[in-house]
Amino acid sequence: MERETFNEYIKPTLVLVLICLVVSVALAQVYAVTLPLIEKMAAKTADEARAVVLPEAGTFSAYTGTLEEGITDFYIADNGAGAAITATADSYGGLITVMVGIDGQGVVTGVQVLAHSDTPGLGTKAQTPEYLSQYNGKIAAEIIPDAAGLGTASIKLNPQLDAVTGATVTSDGVYHGVQRALAQFEGAGGVK
Repeated sequence: MERETFNEYIKPTLVLVLICLVVSVALAQVYAVTLPLIEKMAAKTADEARAVVLPEAGTFSAYTGTLEEGITDFYIADNGAGAAITATADSYGGLITVMVGIDGQGVVTGVQVLAHSDTPGLGTKAQTPEYLSQYNGKIAAEIIPDAAGLGTASIKLNPQLDAVTGATVTSDGVYHGVQRALAQFEGAGGVK
């Protein structure tokens, strides 16, 4: 009777516990081996994304100062070419995330929308490379004409930029993200 209980209940339980233990140790070892590779690949991918908005840069280092409201990351090009700053702002479907490349003189070199929740169609017209290229070559004074309106004033009030008709909220979201990135860049004193 005792032997039947052992074979029927205890033995399978012990085998399952042993299998779980071996698998857990194996997974921990695989994780420890692959983690540095995963981190290296993630850093390389992020640098490539930053290089799209700041083509003169090769690799980047994280800014160690304080990030202002709406800024999610701030990377400075290791060769001093400028910075790539990621900012968020309210848009039609929620937050919109933009990455802005800014050269060492404070000139916008590129803008990309990284994430959004806007409905496809009209709203996404304010996220096309053609539309976003209107920011290229502009400086903070052109994009932030009134510091009091930073992150709140409509793009329609800025004669330097155009909004997409019917997608003003998305246009404002991109505009406010670019404004916040430029304000962060200037607040940090540019690239040092």
